Amino acid sequence: MRHNRFTGAVAAAALTAGSMLAVGSGAAAAPTTAPQAEAASTEAPTTVVLPTGDRVTLLPNGSAGIAPALGREDASFITPPSPSGDVIVVPTDKVAAVLSGEEDPRRYNVSELLRGGHTDATDVSASELDDREYAGLIPDTSPQTASEDEETVKLRVDLRMRDGGVPEGSWVLWSDRDGEDFDFVEIDESGGGSVAVPEGDYVIVGGFWNAPTDTERGETIMGMVPVTVEGDLTHLVMDGSTSSPVSVEVEQPDAEFLNATMMLSARAGDNNLGFGTFLDPLDDAFLLPEPDLEEFELDFIYQPVLADPEGEYVYNLAFAHTGGFPSDAAYSVTDAELAVVAAEYRDLGVPNDGYTCDYGDTAAQIGMGFCRMVETPVPAQRTMYYTPGPQIEWGHLLVSGVLDEDLFISDGFTASRDAVYGAGPAALAIPNGGLSSPTADAYRSTFEGTEYFEAYLSIGGGNGETVRLVGGSADFELSRDGEVLASAEGFDPYMEYVIAELPEGDSGRYTLAFDYTASAATTVFGTAGSNTWEFDSTSVAEGEWTPIAFPTVALEADDIAGGYAPRRGCQEITLEMRNYEWGPVTHAVDMAFEVSYDDGATWKSVDIDRDGDTATAELRHPRGAEFVSIRTTVVDDAGTENTNTVIRAYGLR
Repeated sequence: MRHNRFTGAVAAAALTAGSMLAVGSGAAAAPTTAPQAEAASTEAPTTVVLPTGDRVTLLPNGSAGIAPALGREDASFITPPSPSGDVIVVPTDKVAAVLSGEEDPRRYNVSELLRGGHTDATDVSASELDDREYAGLIPDTSPQTASEDEETVKLRVDLRMRDGGVPEGSWVLWSDRDGEDFDFVEIDESGGGSVAVPEGDYVIVGGFWNAPTDTERGETIMGMVPVTVEGDLTHLVMDGSTSSPVSVEVEQPDAEFLNATMMLSARAGDNNLGFGTFLDPLDDAFLLPEPDLEEFELDFIYQPVLADPEGEYVYNLAFAHTGGFPSDAAYSVTDAELAVVAAEYRDLGVPNDGYTCDYGDTAAQIGMGFCRMVETPVPAQRTMYYTPGPQIEWGHLLVSGVLDEDLFISDGFTASRDAVYGAGPAALAIPNGGLSSPTADAYRSTFEGTEYFEAYLSIGGGNGETVRLVGGSADFELSRDGEVLASAEGFDPYMEYVIAELPEGDSGRYTLAFDYTASAATTVFGTAGSNTWEFDSTSVAEGEWTPIAFPTVALEADDIAGGYAPRRGCQEITLEMRNYEWGPVTHAVDMAFEVSYDDGATWKSVDIDRDGDTATAELRHPRGAEFVSIRTTVVDDAGTENTNTVIRAYGLR
């Protein structure tokens, strides 16, 4: 039985957007406007509301979720890869308007909007939008196309649906075979378009579609075709009648198709051509035949999501092909071929609403990955079916807490972890709990003569996963050699990050003190704590943006589950110093560990056995203890010292 329609029993959701908290040198905690360094990104998810009201959310597991606006549940989207690396998402019903100039393509560039601190594309003035030229939907980073005095000929591209008709929408790009020149092909209402290019070898890549109606399913066709342009006119037809279905059949008879991502690419050196689409439940998908492109590495990915109407199981499948396109993309799998995962979604002491989002990161990953956000009350249990294999790493995300009518989280937590599965039974429990210190990152920058310090801090922990608490309240103080340079009070580090203006040429030994109180409405763990870094930093030149080593220590213990560990017996603890993934790499030269059983009133030093960046310890908890609070200290080889305190890091039962 082939399943292609979703009844709406499982809803999509979205996260809240990140923002920044900027304070001047020695200023009080008053949000002001400050430039955001281009490469900086919070570890919290960030969301852009497109002009259509649809939401695109960049998620902690490295993927992105798309939540159509109310009344647009059947919307589909395209995700054209951009040479600049930007995440661009355009609803298919707006592509023609963007290409005709009626809609501004800059309002669909999610990455650029977030870099500018914008979370609602409609509210951004034109003067604040990207100042780059755009080629169709993407920033134009190509060299200038053929000059007027360069001999050119015409290339005519015609698109035809499977029945021979003209598509309603399209996105088509031409590129020379070495990638040095490319541009958009504007397709008119007759289904064709022409461009003037020098004679030579080219690749045409893209997709075209008809939207679903009340009586007809939608149809999306994608592919790439090589062409040699010569003579007075070269005519190419991208013929949908030669395309093959892309679909999935699963074993459970009541599984209903939610959506799928479908992406293809051709890579040769620095030339990376591609196209991606986020399919609507009412869309049928088709792929043109594999092109003859000997010098290119071809990749194809199809990732469908299916679920039953009662929410008892979800299929998250990934079909990836490297080195070519599939000869048959009408996939069929049995449950015995899949990882059958008994998933347990846990709260942190307080039941609440939530959702999950699972993304299969494949060896042939193309651009930004997208995952389906599935409504999930917490706690809950569900059977999850995943495509197994060492070439696919599944990123699991759980979001739980207080959600508003648009399903934005304002209070609660996010938890994510990665897993590789083999075929057969498996288990997933998220979160484990056991809070300590998430990774943190900090930077120095100078823009237009003003120097800045910025830090991305959060409340949460490790223990084999990444947990971030939402809705807490934090204060910070930045000082240098005892002089307070900036401070702030009462901000949520999940939603906001800090940019502090520094005196010109400032250098020396700095201290960043960060204190927080977690929300009692959604967690009984991590109720309070602090994180302090002492570090050396110097002024940077104009236009530079330099990361600072900001180590933290994560606690892991195999016997913590749902935030609780056994009260009796010997508990084995592992402590690991970690750096931010994209920051400087440093190593521990000293480490210490303390515990408290009275919420931090008294502390007991614990002997540790350190080996490089990792240390182990054994704990025997006193009779009657209910919670374990922890304090870790680490010094790295860059001279940075971090002390982290977590009150009620985990409970005992």
